[in-house]
Amino acid sequence: MVDKNQILNIMRHWAPEDQAESWDNVGLQLDSNRDIQKVAIVLELNLDTFSILNQQNYDFIISHHPLIFKPISNLGYDDWAHEVLRYLIRNDIGLYVSHTNLDRALDGVSYELAKQYQLRPKAVRDLKDGYGKVFEFSKPLDLDQLEEHVPAVAKIIPDDLEINSVAFMGGSGKSFINDIVHQSIDFYITGELGYHDIQYLRQQKKGLFLLGHYQSEVFVLDAIKSRLDSLALDIEIIS
Repeated sequence: MVDKNQILNIMRHWAPEDQAESWDNVGLQLDSNRDIQKVAIVLELNLDTFSILNQQNYDFIISHHPLIFKPISNLGYDDWAHEVLRYLIRNDIGLYVSHTNLDRALDGVSYELAKQYQLRPKAVRDLKDGYGKVFEFSKPLDLDQLEEHVPAVAKIIPDDLEINSVAFMGGSGKSFINDIVHQSIDFYITGELGYHDIQYLRQQKKGLFLLGHYQSEVFVLDAIKSRLDSLALDIEIIS
């Protein structure tokens, strides 16, 4: 068993909470007064992950997406999130959230996505303000070097596309499409975009793989587990 602060110290060193966006809600959302032995790592608490959680005796949960996002003025019985909170409180289960701070971490969400493609860039840089990773190459990539890894739910492949740079953005990439264009990045791999965002990139002759929000972020769960493997914990990923 370990003290919860050992977990918090590792997570905060990797993805400091003060690096989260001002609108975000990260950190220890629900404290626990017990020593920790069994930890669950989830992308988010939803119907699927919660159905597994309430069948097991977990002491602590680490989630990427917040359960508590807006201030709670009361706890009722007609809100699913309130049901989850009641369960966690009743069983003294701690909940820690690392969201946009983990998106911005040096080897966080987008880095873990990029690793899946097994590329060897000549240079790697941030897309913007710590978000996203841009891989630049000394010679153009063949398209099949990108296609054989994470399945895409939608694609844009312009005629005569030459791929000298690829940007990876786990989760929603909507806020960064102008950066893709203005930085002359050839290819964008992200989880989620709106219809008009996709059309804009198409008009600008940019290549695109759209993976799905969950599918672009899930790889970070293994990275969280790896960070905590030095502790005497029973850690399970629920995805």
